Amino acid sequence: RVDVRGRPPFVVKQCRERLRVAVEWLARLDRIWVEHATLGVLGDILPDGTVPRVLFEDRAEYLFAMTCAPDDATTWKALLMDGRADAAIASKLGTLLGTIHAEAPMHPALKTTLADTSLFDELRVDPYYRTTARAHPALGDRFDALISSMADLPEVRRTLVLGDFSPKNILVHGGGLVLLDFECAHAGDPAFDLGFFLSHLALKRIHKSLQNPDDGPRYRALLDAFWTAYLGRVGDRLGPQSELTRRAVEHTAACLLARVDGKSPVEYLDDRGRDVARRSALDLFANRPATWDAMLATLDAAL
Repeated sequence: RVDVRGRPPFVVKQCRERLRVAVEWLARLDRIWVEHATLGVLGDILPDGTVPRVLFEDRAEYLFAMTCAPDDATTWKALLMDGRADAAIASKLGTLLGTIHAEAPMHPALKTTLADTSLFDELRVDPYYRTTARAHPALGDRFDALISSMADLPEVRRTLVLGDFSPKNILVHGGGLVLLDFECAHAGDPAFDLGFFLSHLALKRIHKSLQNPDDGPRYRALLDAFWTAYLGRVGDRLGPQSELTRRAVEHTAACLLARVDGKSPVEYLDDRGRDVARRSALDLFANRPATWDAMLATLDAAL
């Protein structure tokens, strides 16, 4: 954040070669231009203020400057961890992601900068799916099939996939929401965004329910609120909702397991929480629920 007398504060963002995680994890510096391009797409299709606006860039230094979020903004993750489970926020996020997935396919950036999926492979597919498959060899074929299904998805089903749509990258403030961090964005399978986000909500539900069972229903309601709003906004633009649901459930299972046994496990689960999360994912893989209600029933049973 940069504060200059007489003008609004702004943020300078520059890539780090090593990601801020416990293990060594290197990533290409040019991923910042993926984020730069994604901000342009989202700025065209979302309400003003939903994403930062780019102010200037410095290509040689791999940085750009963008507008700053309001001073009262806090991450949705912090609110969820504090026990503040607001289904209205989950519903708004369902509408926002539905808008992105529904409106982005025709944007020209998806044919140029965002057509490259190599960063998504480096930052998501390999550390999440391939690493987790090595920890669970019996599921190797299932992970391989998921990876192939994303690569083979017909172009008419592809849209802008953010790749990191999660509570830590969502700011909540008095005037609304701000979405952040798009280094994994690409033209791809929207089911990944769904599974990635839903797994975060499921993990928060596990964590809070084990702390206090009375919190469970409020965190379960987040899943339903998001999903209802998302389907209401995206409609059938990306194909039959039943098929999108089936793929979203598969990615939810994969992302759940990856956040326990992949390269980037969540930091807030204790041993019991990790056991429940792992069992939730393994049950989803075993049961192959084809509907939303069946997925929730599987998660309910594991918890």
